[in-house]
Amino acid sequence: MRIRLHMTASPIYTLGPYARFGVWVQGCGRHCPGCVTPDSQSMTEGKEEEVEALARRILQEPSLEGLTISGGEPFLQEEALCELIRTVRRFAPLGVILYTGYLYEEIASRPLAGLCDAIIDGPYVDELNDGGSMRGSANQRLILLTPRYEGLIPFGTLPRKTELVEPGEGGLAQVGVPSREDVERAHILQEALLKGENT
Repeated sequence: MRIRLHMTASPIYTLGPYARFGVWVQGCGRHCPGCVTPDSQSMTEGKEEEVEALARRILQEPSLEGLTISGGEPFLQEEALCELIRTVRRFAPLGVILYTGYLYEEIASRPLAGLCDAIIDGPYVDELNDGGSMRGSANQRLILLTPRYEGLIPFGTLPRKTELVEPGEGGLAQVGVPSREDVERAHILQEALLKGENT
């Protein structure tokens, strides 16, 4: 089985407690205005990887506490993500935090939801971007599905943090939920880099 990925990065520390492996899937049909990862929306871009190979990469890092899955929209690749989580958990009891644009009520009975310890739900709404930690906008909720992360996720209560990482695909990427200022700085830097390439 194959999964289409936008990016992976590890270890990351800004999208959940402890050291985590970040998986950003490719593909989302919502096109929320102000989306922080617009490059992840296309259903055909990104790269495909065998689920088993991705699981091996995750398991090669024994210091990890868990996975954080985002996108794109994870529920568009539900079968592959279920296989990934089940494969990894055969060898390591990793926790799972998942970001989705769906409301929890829409996906509560789905198999992928049943494999998560915590879900951050709801579409990004630009006008409700209040700067709260671990979420893009104030309509999004933290749904704790197991006791694993009770009291450990500072949801909406702290200033946002981001980190620069070297993703598995090369280059540099900003990980975390960025502030508006971070997004503006990233756009300016990207434009400057593009101008440099074109001269």
